[in-house]
Amino acid sequence: FKLILTNLDKALASGLQMTATVEYHPDKDEDTFDQLLISVGNKTIEIPLIGLIPSCQLEIESVVNFGKLVANSKVYCKEIHIINHGKAPGMFNTEYQGLLPILIFPTSGIVEPDSSVVIKVDFCADQPGIVNEVAKVTLQGRPDILLSIKAHVVEQIIELLNMRSDKKLECIRFGSVFFGASKIKHARLYNNSPQPINWVAIIQDDSIGEELGTNIRLRTDIALNNLTYISKIKNIDIAAFISCVPNEGTLLPYQKIVIAFCFSPKLMVDDEKDIEPSHRQDYAVFLRFESVGSKDGFLRDDNYKTIKSDRFQKVELALTGSGFPVVLKFDPGKVLNFKPCFMGEHSDISCIIQNQSKSLPVTYHFQNTTNFKIYPEKGQIDKGCIQNVLCSFIPQKVGTFKVKQLLEIIGSVADENLHSSMKPFHHIYLDFNSICKPFTKKVVMKINPGISPLVSNPTGQFVVKDLVKFKDYAPVAMLQSTRTFIHNHQSSKELMKDAMIAFPNDRAASIRSGDHDEQFRTIFTKIPRYNYVDPDFAYTKSENMKKRSHQNYYAKYIKYLRSERLQKEVEREFLCSYNDTDIGLPPASGLKSPVLSEAEVEEELSSTECPIKANQLLSTKNIAPREEESMKRKVLKGLKSDPLTPQERHDCSLILTPKQIHQVIVGKNIQNLL
Repeated sequence: FKLILTNLDKALASGLQMTATVEYHPDKDEDTFDQLLISVGNKTIEIPLIGLIPSCQLEIESVVNFGKLVANSKVYCKEIHIINHGKAPGMFNTEYQGLLPILIFPTSGIVEPDSSVVIKVDFCADQPGIVNEVAKVTLQGRPDILLSIKAHVVEQIIELLNMRSDKKLECIRFGSVFFGASKIKHARLYNNSPQPINWVAIIQDDSIGEELGTNIRLRTDIALNNLTYISKIKNIDIAAFISCVPNEGTLLPYQKIVIAFCFSPKLMVDDEKDIEPSHRQDYAVFLRFESVGSKDGFLRDDNYKTIKSDRFQKVELALTGSGFPVVLKFDPGKVLNFKPCFMGEHSDISCIIQNQSKSLPVTYHFQNTTNFKIYPEKGQIDKGCIQNVLCSFIPQKVGTFKVKQLLEIIGSVADENLHSSMKPFHHIYLDFNSICKPFTKKVVMKINPGISPLVSNPTGQFVVKDLVKFKDYAPVAMLQSTRTFIHNHQSSKELMKDAMIAFPNDRAASIRSGDHDEQFRTIFTKIPRYNYVDPDFAYTKSENMKKRSHQNYYAKYIKYLRSERLQKEVEREFLCSYNDTDIGLPPASGLKSPVLSEAEVEEELSSTECPIKANQLLSTKNIAPREEESMKRKVLKGLKSDPLTPQERHDCSLILTPKQIHQVIVGKNIQNLL
């Protein structure tokens, strides 16, 4: 140490200061300690002098806490820093000797002065439990430090809960449903884990205990006797009568969503056999909800062997239900022959409808039919009960009537989005036959004694007995005046052309407002007859023009409707006559089929595959053969690094849904196959 000061003995006035410089020049590689003594009057001030050589000063966090994780064989990473507060580089070393899948990188290194180094701690959450491990960290110039690694690993649990309570749901019983109708029930899907999951619903149509359309109440030998029906059952598509919405999606941590399940049974019977009231089809299928990627999740046992565990990542739900036919018995039958009657009369037949189903009531509705009326036209028949219906024939015109009366069975029907509504799902036709006879009324004529009545025929001799009931106007003109020559007097005036003859006794009808375009003359003198026009009730010229425009408008409208109807008839005849085999080409016309390349043939075959609809459920029966085929398929071309065509760019920009990701099949490693 060296003190630099010009005068060691110096007096300082009050309020002044002075500066002294101490220099440190180390001559060996070790720390030096000394003192600087300053005498002030009778006192001595000791100032310690410490000279240190440059060294490192390392510091590290002592705890790495991963928090709550899900045991899905996923690697989680945490970063910690080793900080050097010294002036010289420092070395460090890490070491973990535990049995858990924990990796620390880098294990050793040098930290420069006034800098830091990032240490990554990777932990694979492969099995549930509480992790409290210790790693040894050696820092230069400091004693060894124990790095604590903590984590709480839980299972990724998917649960199905009841709607009314949080109890786990294992089975949904739809009960009895008519064929063609639907029944919807709901449940809640629960993500009981701290991380979001992608899930998908899959029908297990190859599981043990499955029943598809069999009558469980029949004996085994009777059920196995019908081999045709058994073969139909094997080819049935379960997604046609069992559906759930939504059947894929993403669940946030501890989120619950409502799932709707729909059961819509379809009738499958042998055409040679009639449907009996005791016919039933029982169904028992299994639906699995699983997280996407769970089939590739592997765990390790105590012997460090990889095992596959999906006990909590999947949940199975059983769906049971029975389908019944609508069987109605009609007394006296489905063909009703009404007694012939005249216009204004009616003929009635009492019909008894019996619901032969012992499980479900029937809601019916008769559609309105011309000339026939049914009371009551709608109602409900309980199981095993009857309903009296009065069918009436009320003719509105003369003729023979053969009508198909439609009877609709109303029930709950669900659409693709599982929105149910009351709609007709079954139809029954009844035959109504009857005849409306015409009748003629005999007209009795009597001689008029001489007094002309108010309304009579042109001669005034004979009058219809009940002419008052008829709405025909009295005849005011019978012949054109230019064609008559009786009582034709000589007249210098020219006769009116196209004038109508007015008889002497037509005054009762002539009071009404006449037409301006019609001319009348007397039969004897042939002079224009007075035609009374009431200005208060007669049409004006503007009203006549408006009336004609209306008539022309509706005449054109009727003509347009007729042309549209004829056009539709022509199109309907064309559709009926068209078929895929005969397209109107003459034979040997020289038309040849094009030759397809291998790429076009492969594209054509791939396009024929039916894509899965948005709301359609996946099934193990459909996935298994495609997975097996994909595993055996040879790779003929390498993968492109960049998309070139617009279609490839569009495909690369798509975001796959959980249902699509679940269908992605990763084959075996090529190196393992060699």
